[in-house]
Amino acid sequence: MELRTLRYLVAIADAGTMTAAAQQLHVSQPALSRQMMDLEDELHTPLFDRSGRGVSLTSAGTYLVNRARQILTMADSTVAALDQQTPLSGPLTIGLGESPLNQPVLSAAAHLVQQYPAVQLRLYSGNADDIFERLDHGLLDFGVVIDPADKNKYAWAPLPGRNVWGLAMPASAPLAKESGITRQEMTQLPLMISERAAVQQMLENWLGAPLSADQIVTRYNLIYNAALLTKAGVGYAVTLRHLLDPTDRTLVFVPFTPTLTTAMTLIWPKNTPLSPTARAFQQIFSTQNP
Repeated sequence: MELRTLRYLVAIADAGTMTAAAQQLHVSQPALSRQMMDLEDELHTPLFDRSGRGVSLTSAGTYLVNRARQILTMADSTVAALDQQTPLSGPLTIGLGESPLNQPVLSAAAHLVQQYPAVQLRLYSGNADDIFERLDHGLLDFGVVIDPADKNKYAWAPLPGRNVWGLAMPASAPLAKESGITRQEMTQLPLMISERAAVQQMLENWLGAPLSADQIVTRYNLIYNAALLTKAGVGYAVTLRHLLDPTDRTLVFVPFTPTLTTAMTLIWPKNTPLSPTARAFQQIFSTQNP
């Protein structure tokens, strides 16, 4: 299985048809089709459903496309790291948790791509567990995680500021006009919380008591869809200040009282050499955030 074949496969998945992919790749459609049939023979499994008009991916094809994207990202990053002729080109991949505290990281990244236009910035949004996994598999150069998060096996640098935790709720909710949500009030509410175990532990430490399984009505990884459920009256979403759409007047954020805040951290592999592009980003970030 060659990298070129994987690039062809991903191109077909992105283009939607074999013909469109062939045009983008500047190869003939019969040659591209032959490459894919050879790949299916090599793997002893069909990758495409050819029964209707055009082609669609089978479950095996979808799996391989997802893995191919990861393999190609790692291959491109490796080539960029070893290419001493053009050290400041190629991808810089950063995973970020959702927070306005990301601004110093994004500012350093913007400075880098403005100074070196050949650098290709790639951003990935996810929670800390997602970012740890992608960093461990070499799919990210850097990650930004929201505490609570175990950063011991990574090199890291703190970001300025603190995230404020609280509840998102409909503007019509009885608690919406309060200045803060108390521990006692929290124990009476149906909650939607992060799927990360560390976040639940943080809440229970703040409460001084465990949350009951019946109280947690939904778990989520990013806030957008949880906010839609909040509008629908499913429960109160545990989230950070400033993540709700400021133009949406139907939802409000009320912080916890006593205040619960956590930090954010830029992390990167501790024992893996950084590419020249990643080192340049790190230097810019360190200069801007001494």
